[in-house]
Amino acid sequence: MTIALYARVSTEEQAQKGYSIDDQKERLIAYCQSQGWDDYTLYIDDGYTGTNLNRPALKRLIRNIEEGKIQMVIVYKLDRLGRKQLDVLHLLEEVFEKNNVTFKSATEPFDTSTPLGKAILGILAVFAQLERDMIIERTTSGRRQRVNQGLWHGGPIPFGYTWNKEAQQLEINPEEARIVQEIYRQYLQGKSRSAIADWAASRTKARVFDHGIIRDILRRPIYIGKLVNNGTLVEGRHEAIIDSDTWYAVQKEWDRRSEGLPPVGEYLLTGLLECGVCGSPVVHVRRKQNRGGHEYMYEFYACKNQHVRPKDRSTELRCWLGYQHRSHVEQYVIEQIKETSLNPEKMLSFLEQSEEGSSDESLIQTLMEKLEAVKAGLENLYDAIQSGAIKASAVSERIKNLEEEREALERQIEDLKDEEPHLLDRTEMQFLIREIGEAWDYMTLAEQKVMLRKIIKKVVLNKKADPTIIWNVVE
Repeated sequence: MTIALYARVSTEEQAQKGYSIDDQKERLIAYCQSQGWDDYTLYIDDGYTGTNLNRPALKRLIRNIEEGKIQMVIVYKLDRLGRKQLDVLHLLEEVFEKNNVTFKSATEPFDTSTPLGKAILGILAVFAQLERDMIIERTTSGRRQRVNQGLWHGGPIPFGYTWNKEAQQLEINPEEARIVQEIYRQYLQGKSRSAIADWAASRTKARVFDHGIIRDILRRPIYIGKLVNNGTLVEGRHEAIIDSDTWYAVQKEWDRRSEGLPPVGEYLLTGLLECGVCGSPVVHVRRKQNRGGHEYMYEFYACKNQHVRPKDRSTELRCWLGYQHRSHVEQYVIEQIKETSLNPEKMLSFLEQSEEGSSDESLIQTLMEKLEAVKAGLENLYDAIQSGAIKASAVSERIKNLEEEREALERQIEDLKDEEPHLLDRTEMQFLIREIGEAWDYMTLAEQKVMLRKIIKKVVLNKKADPTIIWNVVE
């Protein structure tokens, strides 16, 4: 009879309590020897949590059981097999019992080969999960208590800070803090998260950067000296790296990009152009032409639903906007900015037209529909928990994510409903357009791209007509 000896440890605390891998191996082997069994194989998961079945040695054990290579499984203690009752019962009924494999514990009095042993095992599995749920509850309560006191709740130290063990306090790392400040500055300049990540990665090796890490840095209120406690901001005791005005400006820019305005691209109007025929985004197109022994390069803007290979063009998405010279479109926009900045009456006329065409009602309706879908998802999860179909601990992360999404959607809707009067916004826009128009010829291309996105929401390309500029009035 081949016996599988399974051992697992996940934390240093467990090792200190006597659950170390070496200790488990020693006791399991001793148990086999006391029974006169010498045909055994060790399966060890060192550093893996017992809250799920995604463990390499356990997967190998299950595979060997299904192949008929194992007749008995022995663990040092039941919770080494798993911390969740559902997982333990799945292994016992769907893996061990189905393949005629006996399960034993070296330190607990049960034997799954008897009805009483199975009953005792079920009771122990319940208490194993109860212990885990109580640990989670105590940990969560402790974290919230620390946050309410303005103290860091623990976990990975945010980039830009170090941890002072003696003072139990986050402290600013000057070198990293400068990088954080530059990340915020570049984002407000219009750069993408990927471009910022490449820049940051070239400045420090203290952290691996990608667009996800940049997202976390830009969104976390810890950089303005605040902490989040169950969705509510509380004052932290640590020093801020970013001032509040900059942080909230970044959140506003984040929302604008989330609504469809991409970061600054390679060309002057990248991300601002929209097809006036079908409403789709516009792409940049280059065409080469040989004439008289010389090669000429032409650049156009075209609807992405038109600029596709004929075989990929569907009947529903066909568009006939046509190819418009990039230089003509960009020059028209520049001329309108300059002309509008010098003509107050034309400026008011354009701004009023933009206001009429940029109502927030459709956006609010879209956000409301998303909000209802999120609420429905939450209700379904709560109903499933109440009925006993699923455990709260199994979907806690999903519920947390949905709650955060719900709060974010509610804030966006409230922001749109509480917009300041348009007259004030128009006055500010008039001033900004005038300043940009006067300084346009003295700006670098990078500065022009950034300033353009401050005053223009989008540029609609029309077939056989001049483009329509939608000014960024309501922002």
